[in-house]
Amino acid sequence: MELNPKISVIMPVYNTPENEFREAIESILKQTFEDFELIIIDDCSKDYIKTIVDSYNDSRIVYLRNEKNLGLIGAPNRALEIARGKYIARMDSDDISLPTRFETQFNYLENHPETDILGSSFKKIPKNKVIKFPLDNDTIRYTMIFSHNCICHSTAMIRKSAMDKYNIRYEKGNEVCEDYGLWLKFIEDLIYENLDEILVLYRWYISNISKRKTLAQSAGAQKLMFKAQANHFNINADEQIKIIDKYINNQIVTYKDLSNLMNYIADIKTRLQAEKPNTAYNVNRVFFKDFLKKCVTDINFINILFSKELNGIIKLTLFEKIGMILGI
Repeated sequence: MELNPKISVIMPVYNTPENEFREAIESILKQTFEDFELIIIDDCSKDYIKTIVDSYNDSRIVYLRNEKNLGLIGAPNRALEIARGKYIARMDSDDISLPTRFETQFNYLENHPETDILGSSFKKIPKNKVIKFPLDNDTIRYTMIFSHNCICHSTAMIRKSAMDKYNIRYEKGNEVCEDYGLWLKFIEDLIYENLDEILVLYRWYISNISKRKTLAQSAGAQKLMFKAQANHFNINADEQIKIIDKYINNQIVTYKDLSNLMNYIADIKTRLQAEKPNTAYNVNRVFFKDFLKKCVTDINFINILFSKELNGIIKLTLFEKIGMILGI
């Protein structure tokens, strides 16, 4: 009987440029830790993707092609249904895992059975900017809920027993920030850690990300944060979520909506200060700046733009404030 691999690597792909896709595949096949399966989910790409996969004669590759495009939620979930490994490693189809990534993460998880999800430091390419996140579970948890995502998707290795216990899957509605949605949903149940070691080269071309997508991701991330904050303090954020949905759906938002969000944020900051003083609280700057711009026609906008309350949430330069007023 064939033994199950120790690691199942989940790599969805949709029309990734050939050279980047090959680099991603080969970075997995050249790992020093060799006991894995590489599940490549072809989400209705052009024919060249299958041709690339077929060019590798490696029995560890499992290739699946979706009959219809399942997107950022459905594609990885299909792979998770067939994954056989003790651990699940996430990998984007254009990133590069350094040769010792699996060996390092596998050994750590074997020696730390309490850890459920393990990320690492990484380097953004082509600019070679090193990104380091908090290492311990407590700091990661508070950073995730009250500041920003701090586990990079392509660095994540997850204990499959934890995924099975909590039926962890990517969820519809979180398409623009599917990993953050997954991390936050189980943030109170699982143990998260990061290794202070660069294990992945993360491809980042800001010019390739449309403004519309960036704004959608930012609003989606803020909505997830509000939900997690409400859950953490056992309060209700339904009204605030509806306001963000209005923004996402390009409906009119007003000073009243902005004031509502600011009051909610002020309440959360007060609760956080009482529970864990000196913990950083941040709103998503991209989302909040654009939300402010959409309120510029409201007569009360100027008052709030120069208010002490707003400055406590997001610090804007005088140039940014004037730009908002002038619509630039």
